[in-house]
Amino acid sequence: MSTSALLLVDLLTAVACAAAWAGAAVVLILPAAPRQRFLLRLSVSGALLLFVGQCLTAGALAARAWPLAEEKVDYALPVQLLTACIAIALAVPALRGRPLGAPARPPALAGSALVLAAAGAISGVIARVLVGYPFTALAALVLTALVLLAGVVAYCFAAPRSTRERTGAAALIALVAVVSVGYAWLDDVARPGALAAHAHAASSSTAVPAAVSVADLRTPTDASGTLRRFELTARHQTVTAASGATVDAWTFGSLPGPELRVTVGEVVEVTLHNSDIAEGVTIHWHGYDVPNGEDGVAGATQDAVMPGESFEYRFVADEPGTYWYHTHQSAADGIRRGLYGSLIVLPAEGVPETADLTVPVHTFGGAEWLGDSDVARIEAVAAGETVRLRLINTDQLPRTLRLTGTDFLLAAVDGRDLLGPTPVHDEAIRVPAGGRVDLTFTLPPGGALLSADATTGAAVGIGPAGSSPLQLAVDRGAPEVDLLSYGERSVDVPTSMRDEVMVLDQLPRFLGGIPANAYTVNGSVFPHIDSIEVSEGEIVRLTVVNRGRDTHPMHIHGHHVLVLSRDGVAATGAALWLDTFDVQPGEVWQVMLIADNPGIWMDHCHNLDHASEGMMMALTYRGVFTPYDHEHITG
Repeated sequence: MSTSALLLVDLLTAVACAAAWAGAAVVLILPAAPRQRFLLRLSVSGALLLFVGQCLTAGALAARAWPLAEEKVDYALPVQLLTACIAIALAVPALRGRPLGAPARPPALAGSALVLAAAGAISGVIARVLVGYPFTALAALVLTALVLLAGVVAYCFAAPRSTRERTGAAALIALVAVVSVGYAWLDDVARPGALAAHAHAASSSTAVPAAVSVADLRTPTDASGTLRRFELTARHQTVTAASGATVDAWTFGSLPGPELRVTVGEVVEVTLHNSDIAEGVTIHWHGYDVPNGEDGVAGATQDAVMPGESFEYRFVADEPGTYWYHTHQSAADGIRRGLYGSLIVLPAEGVPETADLTVPVHTFGGAEWLGDSDVARIEAVAAGETVRLRLINTDQLPRTLRLTGTDFLLAAVDGRDLLGPTPVHDEAIRVPAGGRVDLTFTLPPGGALLSADATTGAAVGIGPAGSSPLQLAVDRGAPEVDLLSYGERSVDVPTSMRDEVMVLDQLPRFLGGIPANAYTVNGSVFPHIDSIEVSEGEIVRLTVVNRGRDTHPMHIHGHHVLVLSRDGVAATGAALWLDTFDVQPGEVWQVMLIADNPGIWMDHCHNLDHASEGMMMALTYRGVFTPYDHEHITG
């Protein structure tokens, strides 16, 4: 059974267990009725069996990753066991057939004990769906208090107690609940963000002597290399698609933005102008490990570029590959509306392929675009020529792409070449949101067809004159290539690494003081998620656990990570260095990060709706501070 399915079974079992205990309490408290004792035995027996089921699922989850089971093993199961023992001890007379009103065991006490067991089971459900990971001592204290108070309230209402006592007991439950919610709200609106310790340190008496500002972590103006200058202007623009549909877009001059194609050794200088984007813009060089001050995150590495303003980025092209750029200010909306383009860095000697095609994948208003078109088109390439096809997923969701008509190699992923690629035939390529894959192949006389599972409209045929690549039949049932086992393994992994954990989930939280079903990391939302703090040269083994129901393409700025394993199965293929890795529901990834690029770097889900709803944090280097207001960081 998959981990995601096991989590669902565990939750359903916990809910059913709570319902069984509640049913037992109702049966016992209600006036005597036919088959009452039978129903009581049935309810209690069912609750106990469901408790055993929870023990089994919790054990299975713990074996896969401790964060999947922590609140179950540390709290839910012990509390249920204790309250169940109390309930059975006090309900035994009824189960054995004694009169329910026997003086030694008043029905009020027995009934309230069953309510206590139900409350214990319900608190286990709350621990799963409301608290999650990490399960703190404070959460345990609050839930335990509510369980005990539920038992007290039940007794006060079942026994001949005064109205004052009943009202007081109920008021205590309400008070604990209100105080807990109020505390959570204050914690969100009043607690400083996790980046606060790294902000404005230059004016702080606690700043370390060697503190360096992100504003100083920039490429020198006298960096050696041939200078390549570009200008990009962000503006509102109405664009007519190839289909004739119009798009009310935000662009860098075109859809997609201009391709920036440079060569290793060149110094890239890009001046960004904002014509009329009121929300402001920046440029983030996605996947390119630039100096921190060039990273383009408003609130962390610069201020947003507002209408009429400009900002100049500069970096040395030192790593060949396929990358892309996009705004990182209100990025979910900005990218969706068109503020993106491709960055291609060629090796000094150029690529060996004779045809080099770049295809960004993007969705505008429900219409899928491949490159600059929302309809099928043909790229003319002579038969026998070699082709490099650069696929870039600029969407929020993973995209499945297929190349039909020829065998191909996966030459590179996220800008890094793969060692020993082997021919692939018809298998699908899953590209995470933000990810890139380079395919290489020799074009056959009949041509080749690039298609996406998300659309039957847009496609790219690649073929010589007279061929009909758009007519090729696509096998949409073919499996996906597993990148973790693709290619030749040749990588040395250090034996000693520092461990960090990121647990991804969706939980009720306050987000900017407003209740939301937010996306969390380690139980918190941005800006309250604790940063991963490193010193330059440290090696971190990062375990990423997805407890939620959505796929999360996790993107760490300024670094690539080496994939070590997925769901406990070690990577056996070519060294897979990624800047965006897709953690699907229930999956557990382990990746290795080398802290070799000082700064304050964002680490977030590249489904940018998830990032804007809480799933964003930072990788921070000791001794680095930002003079910018981190409260202005947006997903």
